[in-house]
Amino acid sequence: MPHKRLRKADAVEQDFLDALERLKARRPQNPELREKVRKGKQIKINVATVAKEAGRARGLIALEKCRYPKVRQLILAEAGVPGAEPRNCNDVIADLRAQVAELRVALLSARDHAAHHLDLRTKAERHAAEYKGRYERLRKRMETHLKHGQGKIVALFPEDDERQES
Repeated sequence: MPHKRLRKADAVEQDFLDALERLKARRPQNPELREKVRKGKQIKINVATVAKEAGRARGLIALEKCRYPKVRQLILAEAGVPGAEPRNCNDVIADLRAQVAELRVALLSARDHAAHHLDLRTKAERHAAEYKGRYERLRKRMETHLKHGQGKIVALFPEDDERQES
């Protein structure tokens, strides 16, 4: 049994582009869509109607990672879907304003995050200096204990030793 030959990918893409142009011109070839135009009804340009007009499966252009992303972008731009290619200056300006707002929020978040980490760092440096001072004092005390022959045992908290002696 012979296999049915598929049309070239370029031909499929061209079918979608031709269907989009026919729908924009309000001259569809699909009988259902032609009947709607004859009755004076509006035909929405979207993925489903373009696929129906082209006689192709809408799965080829329906998803974001579809086989024909260029065609999908053109359809979404024509339909006025947000996030598609801008059609005029107002769309570009609205998109840029949204991006600026998102960036401002991200900047504030980054500043807060940096301030938090700066606070943690200053506290850590303060503690490190305090521990270094304690280490130096213990090392000196150990040296004096060894010089006086008092042994290698040194109280870590000399305040406790003074309290016990009194």
